[in-house]
Amino acid sequence: MAYSKTLKIDELLKKLPDSSSYLVAYSGGSDSTALLHLFSKIKNVRAIHINHGLNAEADLWQSHCQMTCDNLNIPLITEKYDLPDSSENTCRKARYKSFKKHINPNEILLTAHHAGDQAETILLKLLRGSGLSGLSGMREISSFHHGHLARVLLNYSADNLKQYLINKSINWIEDDSNLDNSYRRNFLRNEIIPTLDTQVTNAVGNICRTGENIYNSEELLNHYLNFNNEHLDVEQLKSVPAHLQSTLLYHWLSSKNLPVPDKKAFVQLCHDFCESGTDKNPHYGNKYFQLMRWKQAIYCLKNYELINPNLTFQWDTKTAFVLPNNCGAIKYTGTGNVDLVIKFNQVGQKLKPINSKHTKTVKNLFQQNNVSTWLKNNTPFVYFQEQLISLGYDWSAVNDTGLQIEFKPTNIII
Repeated sequence: MAYSKTLKIDELLKKLPDSSSYLVAYSGGSDSTALLHLFSKIKNVRAIHINHGLNAEADLWQSHCQMTCDNLNIPLITEKYDLPDSSENTCRKARYKSFKKHINPNEILLTAHHAGDQAETILLKLLRGSGLSGLSGMREISSFHHGHLARVLLNYSADNLKQYLINKSINWIEDDSNLDNSYRRNFLRNEIIPTLDTQVTNAVGNICRTGENIYNSEELLNHYLNFNNEHLDVEQLKSVPAHLQSTLLYHWLSSKNLPVPDKKAFVQLCHDFCESGTDKNPHYGNKYFQLMRWKQAIYCLKNYELINPNLTFQWDTKTAFVLPNNCGAIKYTGTGNVDLVIKFNQVGQKLKPINSKHTKTVKNLFQQNNVSTWLKNNTPFVYFQEQLISLGYDWSAVNDTGLQIEFKPTNIII
């Protein structure tokens, strides 16, 4: 990988998707200062500064950033945190929480990550024993909240950016915490990479090129695996040698850009999903997502809470009833206003569906209509005068009530 050396806003804009506005993550350091000044040349640019409150100079840095933005006529958003610790992960979570809070729909968040940051990220992932997804490094353009995240400086070195500022006599902040080698990233930046540079020509560029090669290999692998991202067939998992099943499951889950479990967990998951009887429903959950087998396929779901079956919801049918767990809404389409009661996860219930002469158990109705486990958990049981009249679905209304209810579940599959 050869570094780009000439910083030109036109070249950076070519990399970006169409957008009418930009939000620059501005710390005041040399990298983000160069980014801010480059994008100050175009319209509809805002900046955001996160004051972590960890350095004695933090408030002075915020004032410096405000003054710089005022001089450039760029609106600045500031957020200040009182963080529980100074770890890189805690600070990063705080920053991205603020970014999500303030980014506008279809706006592009610009961060000043450069080639050195990319090399450090790849080395950190290598030291953690990451797979292909981690070793590919940061993406130049990615989806972010309801906009995009762009790292347009990944082909530039830190020295390129500082030289740009020096040539234009632009001041920046030096954060002394960057010299603290108790942070692993700083140790790599200050000790390991400079040593590599003395032994290997273009060490940082080579590391970044390796990341690009790994990313392309991962993309090619996913292409030939032909994943159906909605689910992974258990038969597809079983079709590969046993020692590679956990790798296949890893790649399927990685294709969703989710944090993945460790190798031991993947091996156990493959055993559970492949070997459990058809009457079982193996399940895995963490704070990010859950995996569930249903009809010989594995699904990745957003986390949801099981609704207490003892809860009762009164529904005034003048308005739609929004279901818990972001699972959609039910709408009353009959004439006149009626008072209905909604419950969830009821057992032993029976219902005579529309166009049916016979009453059936809800359990059988779910089976006959292929209602998945997660939708069962979030299906509304609608009662009128203490009689179950509908499950919301168009096949489940009782004929003789004259009440029509329409259920449009939101897909919680990732």
